[in-house]
Formats: sequence, structure tokens, C-alpha cells
Amino acid sequence: MTGETSPSLLYLWDKRTIYLGPLFEPVQLSVGAATLVISLGEPISFITKEMNQEVFCHSLLLPAGLSANVDTKDAAVANVSLDALGGDFYALSKRMQHSQGKAAYGIDDEEKYIREFKKLQSQNMNSQQAYDLTDTLLNCDEDNYNIDVRVVKVVEYIKKTVDDNLSVEDLASRVNLSVPRLIQLFKQQTGVPMRRYRLWHRLYVTAVKMGQGESLTHAALSAGFTDSSHFSHTFRGMIGMTPSAIFAQPNQLKIIVSDN
Repeated sequence: MTGETSPSLLYLWDKRTIYLGPLFEPVQLSVGAATLVISLGEPISFITKEMNQEVFCHSLLLPAGLSANVDTKDAAVANVSLDALGGDFYALSKRMQHSQGKAAYGIDDEEKYIREFKKLQSQNMNSQQAYDLTDTLLNCDEDNYNIDVRVVKVVEYIKKTVDDNLSVEDLASRVNLSVPRLIQLFKQQTGVPMRRYRLWHRLYVTAVKMGQGESLTHAALSAGFTDSSHFSHTFRGMIGMTPSAIFAQPNQLKIIVSDN
């Protein structure tokens, strides 16, 4: 069963997002944040440019920026966009049993992840309940993971000024770094260039505004996209499908926005 009788769910938090439901078509992911995909049904398959043939699995971990073709075979999935600063990915990568290049698959205690995400899918949890379940399940607090506070500040500036395209020179000056050094540190910490992260965050803001009742077009403009074509092109480039495949899917889509 692919879950057509119940709506797909999109939980949006500042640190992570989770999509629960079928994807209906193969996708080419090249996302702005590391992603954990858990199949809640039959195995999914993936292949990257580094691979000679596709691999089938129930759990897949992709670093930010890696392009991968993923076919969920119409199975419902939990697609978790992890924290931008890399802590989740660092912790989860140590739990994966296999790897193909930069992609990893087969997480330890896989059945637990499937069981808990099925619970999240079926129990109509509010934002806080869903976040607590996810945070406990991922268990990604890592004392030995280093986060550069200057990159943290730049991420905060980007989030606070989503409708204002601050230049890299401006951002660098705010954290007392040269432009080349900031570019280097940002890519090391997040896995993606600043421009790509900014676009990824604008996709997130668009979804939040839609969850608050705005139309897709108005939400995209409010999030800093120049027009609906710019939004659709960015969405397709990062998610691997058109916005309508998610937001106008036959399952319908319920967007749950954090109260915080």
C-alpha cells in the first residue's frame, strides 16, 4: 500500500524537515541539506554518477549537494532533511552499514526507524510531538562535532534576511572573515555553497508560508524568489520533480509548521 487514502505530511522545523508519503515518480535529488530517506514499504533504489548500477535498500543517507537518482517504487517514505550545519549527518553516517561513494545505506536498527516513522505517519501528531519523536529517534547530539560559530552566524543572517540578497562581501564582513575564507568554511561546514544554501532555505520558507495559508505564488515571492518560474526551476533542480508533484499530489498534502 502506498498510503493514497491518507494525506501526505510535511513537518517543518527550523532545524529539520520531514516529508511522509509517496513520491509517485523517480526523483533526481541534489538537495541543499543532507537527507535521510527511510522506505516505509518495499525497498527503494538509488544510483549516483559514481556507481555502475543501482542499489536497493530501505534506508539511505545522502550528503548535502550530492546528486542521486532515487526511485521509491511508489512506497511511502520518510524523507528527512537534516540540520544544515552537519551534526545530524555526522552522527548518522557512523550508523550506516554500507556505502557507495559518498552515499551510505542500511542504517543500524533499521526496523526501529521504519516502525517509528510509521507511527509518525499514522498518529496525526502535532509539531512538538513529531519533533520530539524525531529528535529521540535520530539521537544526533555529538559533543565531538565541531561547528564553526562564524558559519552559524552567517546561516542566522541568511535566515533573518531571506527577502534581501545580502552579498557574500557583506556576510564576510559581519563575521570578520575574508570572502575566500568564508566561502571555504561555509562549504566545509554545510556541504554546499552559500548561494545553494540560500535557495534551499527559500524553498523551506515558501513551504512554511504555504502551511500558514498563503498561495504558492505569493509564498514564493515572499521567500525571495523573483517569480514563480524561478521558484519552480529551483524546486525542480533540488527536489527532482515539479512543485505540483508535492503540493498538488492526489494524496493531498498536510503541512504542519512549528509553533516556535
